[in-house]
Amino acid sequence: MRFRKWPRPTAYEETSRKRAAFLAKQRRERDALPLFADVIASGQHSVDEEMARRAEWWPERQQRMRDERAAVWRRARASLFEFPADTRRTIRRIWRTCPYPADPYSFADLLHQIRVGKVDPDRPPWKYHARVQARTTPNPQRFADAFKRIGQRQVELTPGAPPVEERLFCGNLGNGLVLLDARPPIEGEDAVTLLVRGACTDADIALIDRLAEAAEKRPVKVVRVDVPQTREAGFQNRLLILACSATKRRDPGWIPAYERYDGPLWQTWRTVDPDRRLARVGFLSARYGFRAVDSPIEDYDARLTPDLAERMIAGGMTTRWPRPPSPNKPDNYGSHPGCEIASLASHGARPFTDVALVGGGLYLQVMRGFLGGFWEMRCITPDARITEINAGIGIMRARLRAWLEEGRAW
Repeated sequence: MRFRKWPRPTAYEETSRKRAAFLAKQRRERDALPLFADVIASGQHSVDEEMARRAEWWPERQQRMRDERAAVWRRARASLFEFPADTRRTIRRIWRTCPYPADPYSFADLLHQIRVGKVDPDRPPWKYHARVQARTTPNPQRFADAFKRIGQRQVELTPGAPPVEERLFCGNLGNGLVLLDARPPIEGEDAVTLLVRGACTDADIALIDRLAEAAEKRPVKVVRVDVPQTREAGFQNRLLILACSATKRRDPGWIPAYERYDGPLWQTWRTVDPDRRLARVGFLSARYGFRAVDSPIEDYDARLTPDLAERMIAGGMTTRWPRPPSPNKPDNYGSHPGCEIASLASHGARPFTDVALVGGGLYLQVMRGFLGGFWEMRCITPDARITEINAGIGIMRARLRAWLEEGRAW
């Protein structure tokens, strides 16, 4: 059981500084009411009496705090044994690695959180993060069940015509966010025009048409105004994820990662795509985690170990890298993969259809672990092509060049 020992009671240590501080306190009390200074002084005791009082009080207070902590430990351990044996073993295991202070109050609080269901001992929150689930309506019966009105705006249906009110709706049928613009009929027509934007299938379009006609009680013309962001529909956006390199420019301070790293793969990428137009590029670093190549970084020396790779994968999209230098520091260091991939994919507006993972075995393992989170954030299309490049350095450079050259056709 992990715990922090509490020091044994010690004798009060008298110093000249403590004596001077007590005399200064008494002087401030007299100076606060100068007309009654003599009366106040007569009620004050000497510094020797104060030191004697403290010498008697200090060990008693220490012992009282020690006894209180011991009592809390005993109650917490008794509470631990109320759990089944398998759960007790799991709690002991996670307590050894959790970031909470090793004191009885933190242990008792952890047991309480487990008991009320706020902490799952098999998936502790400091290692696993709850997946973000979009609020969807897969099988709506009414238009109002699936779509919520979010506003309206004035538009001109034809040049020079008076503006009319266009209603705006949003919803999610299970494939992603869908935005609807409901325009009133043009003069001479009876059908409402429904402009659809977002991720939806042909079946979703038919469902929207049926629900909208039932809600409007008149004909509805559904028009899709954006192209489905899939490879099959011809949409193309490419992402290259490079492993960091041991060879770096030793310039002091912070410089962009694409200037800092100078390994063979980075040289190949800069040669083939000097303007960075063939693909959006990110990198995976043992120190900085997943970042975009224009992120400024310092010179460093760190290696990706199996333990660190497991922690990166377990951290998922919301764990910041680098980690704080101490558990007592606030967790606001660095950046997390979710933020970086969202920026690269224009926050889901331009998801990636072609992804290349380039690096050693451990780096590829972490990259694969991140792909699931990227897909859940809709920053990678469901039919995206994933290319892994891992071989001898000469073969890797040739394959990286070939993958980049493919982008010139788009």
